[in-house]
Amino acid sequence: MTKRWNSVLAGLHAGIGRAFCGGIPSDDCEQVARVILGADMNMRQSFKPKVELVTGMLAIDFEIEKAGMTVPYPQLFNDIGRNHGFVDLRGRPDLAIEIPEGSQSPALKAILVELSEPDSPLFTLGCDLGTHEEPWREESARHVAGGYVQLMCVSYSDRSPEDYTTFGYAIAQVLGEKAQDYNWFVRFVLKLVVLSLEDFSGAAPSLWIWFYAIAETPEAALASRESLIGELHRALVDERFTSFFEEERDDAERTYP
Repeated sequence: MTKRWNSVLAGLHAGIGRAFCGGIPSDDCEQVARVILGADMNMRQSFKPKVELVTGMLAIDFEIEKAGMTVPYPQLFNDIGRNHGFVDLRGRPDLAIEIPEGSQSPALKAILVELSEPDSPLFTLGCDLGTHEEPWREESARHVAGGYVQLMCVSYSDRSPEDYTTFGYAIAQVLGEKAQDYNWFVRFVLKLVVLSLEDFSGAAPSLWIWFYAIAETPEAALASRESLIGELHRALVDERFTSFFEEERDDAERTYP
C-alpha cells in the first residue's frame, strides 16, 4: 500500500523558550527562543511545497520538537528505559565501537563508528533501539522494531535549522527509493540543544531521526530494521549531502544570531 509523505509542524511561540530553559543560564534561554522561532518560520517555508510526495512503502514525518535538551546529559536507568548518558565520540571510533546500543545492531554500530571518524562532518548525540507489538493492527503489521539516532554537524555553531531540514529531505528521498519491499516509518525531528562542549556554550539545532520497521513477525521486523538502518547509513555519509555541511556560511546567511 502506498503511503504519503506528511509534514506535521508543531505550533511554536515565545513561551516555548521559557518552558525549555529550566536550569539554563538566562542568556542561553534568550538565544534558544530566537532559534526556535527562527526555525519555525524557515521550516514552514521549506515544508510547504513538499507535503504530499509519494515514497512507496515509506511514511515520513517532519516535526519541530517543542522541548529541547542539554548536552552533555547523565546516565538514567529506570523502569522505562536505560540511558547510558552522553559520550563525546568525535574523533573516537574506539569509543564508538563500545556503545551498548551498537551491540544490538551491526548496522547501527557502523553508523556510530563512521560518524566518529576525525574527518566526519557529522557526529552523534545519542541513539537507542527497541521493539514492541501492536496486537490491534492487521496480522502483517503487528511487530515493530525501531529506534533513533540524533545527529549534529561538527560545525554546529555555523549551522542553521534550515540546513538540517534540507539534509533531512535528501535522506528521505533516498530512503523512499529503497523502501519498496518494506514497511518503514521515519520521523525527522528538529530538536534544539544547549551545548557545553569545549569552548562553546550555547544553543544549536540538531536532527533527531526516529525509524520504525513494521512486519508480521519479530524476526522480520528486526531484519527490516537492519535494512532500514543500513540504507540510512549510506545516506548519512553520502558526499552529495554531507558536502553541504562543509560549506562556510556568512553571518548574514544564518537564521539565528
